[in-house]
Amino acid sequence: MSLLACGTQSKLEKADRIFEEGGYHAASKTYRGIQSKVKPHQTEHVRFRLAESYRLTGKYREAQAIYESMFRRRTPVNTETYLRYAQALLANGQYDKAKEQLQLYKKYVPDSPLADSLMVAADWAKTSQKPELTYTVKPVNAFNTSFNEYAPAYASSDYEILYFTSSRKAGNKSTKTYDVTGEVTADIYLTAFTRKGSWGKITPASDVLNTKYEDGACAFNSSYDRIYFTRCMKVKREKQGCAIYTAKRIDDEWGEPEKLPLVADTLTVAHPSISDDGLTLYFVSDMEGSYGGMDIWKVTRDSEGGNWGEPINLGRDINTPGNEVYPFIHANGTLYFSSDGHPGLGGLDIFKAMPTAGTGWEIQNMGEPINSSADDFAIIFERENDRGFFSSNRKPSKGGDDIYEFSSYTKMVEYYFTALVRNAKTKANMPNADVRLIGNNGAVVRRTTGDNGTIEFRVNPGTDYLVISSTKGFLNQKTTFSSIDWPDDFHHRDTLWMTPTDKSIEIPNIFFEFGKATLTPDSRHSLDSLVMIMEDNPTIIIELHAHTDSRGSVEVNDVLSQQRAQAVVDYLINNRVDEGRVIAVGFGKSRPRVVDAEIAKHYSFLRANTRLDDKFINSLRNEEQQEICHQLNRRVEFQVVGDNYKPR
Repeated sequence: MSLLACGTQSKLEKADRIFEEGGYHAASKTYRGIQSKVKPHQTEHVRFRLAESYRLTGKYREAQAIYESMFRRRTPVNTETYLRYAQALLANGQYDKAKEQLQLYKKYVPDSPLADSLMVAADWAKTSQKPELTYTVKPVNAFNTSFNEYAPAYASSDYEILYFTSSRKAGNKSTKTYDVTGEVTADIYLTAFTRKGSWGKITPASDVLNTKYEDGACAFNSSYDRIYFTRCMKVKREKQGCAIYTAKRIDDEWGEPEKLPLVADTLTVAHPSISDDGLTLYFVSDMEGSYGGMDIWKVTRDSEGGNWGEPINLGRDINTPGNEVYPFIHANGTLYFSSDGHPGLGGLDIFKAMPTAGTGWEIQNMGEPINSSADDFAIIFERENDRGFFSSNRKPSKGGDDIYEFSSYTKMVEYYFTALVRNAKTKANMPNADVRLIGNNGAVVRRTTGDNGTIEFRVNPGTDYLVISSTKGFLNQKTTFSSIDWPDDFHHRDTLWMTPTDKSIEIPNIFFEFGKATLTPDSRHSLDSLVMIMEDNPTIIIELHAHTDSRGSVEVNDVLSQQRAQAVVDYLINNRVDEGRVIAVGFGKSRPRVVDAEIAKHYSFLRANTRLDDKFINSLRNEEQQEICHQLNRRVEFQVVGDNYKPR
């Protein structure tokens, strides 16, 4: 038993060392094997490290499963578990659950900038709209295998030669398994477009570029005669980090690569991208001065062939407490990169950064379908056209990371919708009303009206929308519209009239058979409108009030009005309204109507605030006018008496 315990402890120490060196796949195999053998106080540590090994290699579903099993056992001692579990949930598109874990984490670490950033990301993912440009996206089956394929790079001015990185075995210089991925160490491959209109045979790029170490993530200068790429070397018992190498093309061959002396050898420097003039090199590093995990940095020089200056961090506009990786500097000066720290759909998302005055950047998430809840990264563009390639481990895939091609097919014209929210009783504009715009494309945007009661949305073409306004003390109001077949730059406007709930609300055109509680067919439209109100306001509880005119005895009118109120309640219940939400109350002739301004506009003999009791009605000499008053008294209303109903 003692020997077994010593063996398990030795394996745990080895797994921890490999994990801390970044060998997540190799570490996961050991953690998985010893998780049931370690001492009870070590179980949480082992399962946390196993889950992290999965998460850090993009196996988000496996990571989530391990985290969930940890929470089923007991509350984790390590508070970081909440944060990392949330990251796995975000990558799996479970945004509400991720927010719950982040809120729990912030109870322990209230000032965590990464948690704050992820909270914003979770909210953004649920309400994101489509980008200004829409794209077609499809996997490139000619490139993708069951191994990892990623980081494409154009290698010719006609875009008909493409380099990319892969851990496939065919043609690989190494048979050694890379501890991070569990596959053979990656090499650089190339392919060329053929006259048949397809990508040709895939071959290793060069014997001088590919080694027994991890080689990949390359970029080219504007004349395509110099390559920059990443090489991660590992020597036993010595941490080497990753470095950027460069090589010059001589005729059709690459010269011997040279390492760029950017930082100390033990640090990570990776993912190069060179500016169009060749004077600025963008890259990724975890060197001192970073804001989080991996940051994007740059170095500059005065001329091609000159010495590179000191690394400069691109600043907080670009870099976050998370990771920013795979920069691509477009010929037009726009920087593209991937991040799990900026608001996104989960995992790594691709972002567009446009320079502003000074040293700032305007950041924009590229949205779906470029991004998904999985890892999306390493995008490249043609100079003149809005198309290119990127990498993703989204599902379905051939395995691990795959390469996708994209192109813009529609330049979005400007379509807008403006909602004006007004009080149905007073006709006043309503500031601070909540308005939700819900598209049939899955987009949900939530905003608040300004001081003038209006809010403006930019909308997508060819989309059906539902608009819902809500605010405390009023019934929810909704409207619909469709942007299908709109002319260019069309601006649609609509008004949402919100009904206050502080007083009874009349239901017009409710009719009963004479002297009975039987609803006539003419009432159906109004009753169905009331059903819809109950559906649109799922938490309200109402009383149905039925009133009679003053003719007849008190007893008869009380019974009749109660029966009529119950008839309306029964209709609602028969149309899927929970019986716990509706109460029938008959008032008989005890509550004559009080004339409001709207009624007074329709009848010249009536004045606002007049009570239609017997005294007033009998004062009228015109029998027709008396009958109108009796008719106005016969009515059905509802009163909101609660707003806290919980469906069964």
